[in-house]
Amino acid sequence: MSEIKRTTARDFTHDDITSVVNGTALAVHIPGFVNPEALASARAQLFDHPDRGGLSQADEFKRIGFAFSEISDDASRDRYYAEARGNIQRMRDLFAPYAAPSDVLRLLLEETWKPGASLLQLDGRKAFIGICRYQDKDVDLNPHTDALERNLPAESAHELKAQLSINIYMNIPDVGGELELWGTEPGEDAYKGLMGDRTWGIDRDKIGPPKVVFKPSPGDLLLLNPRQIHAVRPSGDQPRITLGHFLGYYGEDRPLALWS
Repeated sequence: MSEIKRTTARDFTHDDITSVVNGTALAVHIPGFVNPEALASARAQLFDHPDRGGLSQADEFKRIGFAFSEISDDASRDRYYAEARGNIQRMRDLFAPYAAPSDVLRLLLEETWKPGASLLQLDGRKAFIGICRYQDKDVDLNPHTDALERNLPAESAHELKAQLSINIYMNIPDVGGELELWGTEPGEDAYKGLMGDRTWGIDRDKIGPPKVVFKPSPGDLLLLNPRQIHAVRPSGDQPRITLGHFLGYYGEDRPLALWS
């Protein structure tokens, strides 16, 4: 496996996406994806944004919006979909008068992926895309994997062949905040075994050193496979702020599904 491919939004292709799906690239990096003026305007609002709140299952992690990963029952599922459209608009308002990076990303994926891309729909309800996530000073994002299935109803049919993640970086601390990638994808049973009695994530000492340690810059975009083990080192001086997006891959002949 190669490590991290570097490209531009103009040169980004269908094959860049499949390279992460197929494991020929560990990740794809687009430096400077966000317009510098849009980045500066949004950063002025993000640090003390009034809608910033704690994740339901881990209050030390803050976010603007309500994440699909917070769904745990029918009530939280209904809340997620009820707030989805408003949360998308909230992020647009934050970046106005500039285009929201999540909207630019959605258009890029629609144009780049041959069958197109659209919001994830379950039971006729459309997902939210573009959550803003905060990792504050000294907060450790332990090694973990992400899987849509963990938050789906037990009876839901599921056809995903792969799940991808795209992070757009709004703020990066001077000290810490590096992304760690192990390049290994444990099955769900193996992952639960690594978790042991933990409610979330796994200990770094159970899996050895990461294959790659990568520190992005504000405005960058990174496409990766979140079903592979990954982590983020604690921030030493200021919050690490990202816009998070998931991509559902159903095969090269089918559209991508997008959610946060």
